[in-house]
Amino acid sequence: MQERQETGHPAKVKKRSSFSFFVYTIGLLLVVIGGALFLNSSSPIPGRPVASPGILATPATVATNGADLWIDDATTTAPDFDFSPSNSATEGIRVSPLFEGYYTSHHGAVNLGAPVTVAFPTNWGWLQFFESDALLLPEVQPGHAFHEVDPLQALMTSGVQDSVTGITRLPLLQALLTSGSQLSPGNGVSSLTYADLRKATNPDRMLPAPVTRVSAALSTTSEGQGVFIEGGSRAGKAVGHQIPQQFWSYINQADIAPDGWETDFGPPLTEALVFSSAEPDGIHHMLVQLFWRDAVVLDENALDASGQPRISRLKTSVAYLRTLDPPPVALQPQQGVWTQGDTSLLDVPETGQAVAHVGLHFPLTLPGDVAWNAGMLWYHVQWSVPHDVGAGWVEASSLSFDSPGNVPGWASFDVLSPALARYLVNLGDNVDAVVYDVTRQHYYTYNTSAQFITGSSMKVPIMLTFLDMTEREGREPDTDEMSLLTTMIENSNNDSASALYYGEIGGAVGVASYLQRIGITGLNPDPDAWGYSLITPLAMVNLLTLLYNGQILTANDRTLAFSLMEQIESDQQVGVGDTAPAGSVAAMKDGWLPGPDGLWAMNSSGIVTLGKETYIISVYTQEQNSLMDGQTIAQHVCGAVASLLT
Repeated sequence: MQERQETGHPAKVKKRSSFSFFVYTIGLLLVVIGGALFLNSSSPIPGRPVASPGILATPATVATNGADLWIDDATTTAPDFDFSPSNSATEGIRVSPLFEGYYTSHHGAVNLGAPVTVAFPTNWGWLQFFESDALLLPEVQPGHAFHEVDPLQALMTSGVQDSVTGITRLPLLQALLTSGSQLSPGNGVSSLTYADLRKATNPDRMLPAPVTRVSAALSTTSEGQGVFIEGGSRAGKAVGHQIPQQFWSYINQADIAPDGWETDFGPPLTEALVFSSAEPDGIHHMLVQLFWRDAVVLDENALDASGQPRISRLKTSVAYLRTLDPPPVALQPQQGVWTQGDTSLLDVPETGQAVAHVGLHFPLTLPGDVAWNAGMLWYHVQWSVPHDVGAGWVEASSLSFDSPGNVPGWASFDVLSPALARYLVNLGDNVDAVVYDVTRQHYYTYNTSAQFITGSSMKVPIMLTFLDMTEREGREPDTDEMSLLTTMIENSNNDSASALYYGEIGGAVGVASYLQRIGITGLNPDPDAWGYSLITPLAMVNLLTLLYNGQILTANDRTLAFSLMEQIESDQQVGVGDTAPAGSVAAMKDGWLPGPDGLWAMNSSGIVTLGKETYIISVYTQEQNSLMDGQTIAQHVCGAVASLLT
């Protein structure tokens, strides 16, 4: 006789001969008639769900399959937690990077299903719920002690831990049986509950082993009669449960039980039980069998790709969450998190109004408050800017607990200043502004994708392209070229700019080639009129950031560029220059000109440093009735930023 040991519950596998199966079936026909009819008939099964009771024997049954855990357990628990996320919300939930490797290697898409929650920290480690079961990456929090009523601790004890990753698969079915959940095991409406299923695990309901037995290999049986698994003894004789052929074949698939059925499922706890479920498309006739760690369900009215009744693991997570509530979220004091993309920060979870908007990698802190709303986890977050703090609520799927490293974070202006954000919004699409807080590595943006006419701000790319050209030629600018550079930048002389643009650097092609080599996008040089080139303010900020960080040009040429931009004549310092804080250094360039329609374009860009504080700003306007209108906007935005960041 072949034996397999698992979690202290021996599972002996017996394959019946044809004759012995016939005798056994006749002897127990009244016991398993419901299940047999289901397996061999496509006709509907009417009436109340049937759980084959077996024949209660007088001698005591000694269980080795774990079913004695629930003897005489009459506890029942009604669902009291609202876990009903919308389809659109759950589609946005991804397998956590913590569990991706395990999920892939263990065919998670098939035997775990889609995630139904994000991964979140608990006192026992990181936890994520999937349609069937949950995954835990153990990491006990300091100071957390064992508590005998902690359902998560109990599940960890019975779970299967992966030796490679340390991840434990938690058998949620056990918690549902222990709590006596009053929910149905089906997706629809059924009178059968987990409390009913618990009754069916009573060891006295195990069936006697066949009189004539043959040892069975751990594979599908040839006669299609299923497999008998010993689960205990009664009066010195073996008793257990029959696994139907369809279920036996299913649990022996490598993608369903990567570690083998004895490890991933464990011994059976019940016979295959018949019940019906009212689904949206009608009544479905079901068959369910409970194992130590999981359950298998067959839906006669839903066919798989081969045209056979669909078999799957029982989806236990939603029932667990609704019955026992999600485990408490355990956060460190002022835990740091980072956004994973464009995210609205709301005043209350789910239904609130947006108080601010952030982009990729923006840092936030968690004061500790969390909320579950319609099945989705929300975190209360805080953020800080130099002279203010803010707070809001963020959906957990938008956050990462892992630092992205030394990379900038992105946000809208409403994070830096709600008042400034309202000012920009009231101006509409004819204004574009970007600020890079170099000191804290934070970007603040408004309308960043729009392109605007450059005017004289195009003289900065012309200067940088020219200096790069002389470096590649291995020389320094001669006297005439220095004169052109100086008058072009400090005095904003257009003839000097044209001489360099058309006569030295190859016009639009030369500038475009240089920008491509240094990775700047968003600037389209005009081949016929450099002042009508188009640019996004972000492109200008990125160009100035490369210059400030020393990522382009030599040190000598960068010093030259800064010197020229810091000595702009006074009538050309509108915006960055005339609003820079007292004592600061501003390397800048403005631009303005009337557009083809006679309306004005005006812009101001620059690098401002005061002590240890540095920010890079670019403000562009267009379609203004007058030059003064554009200058007023630039002065307001640049002045507000100066007061907010220094």
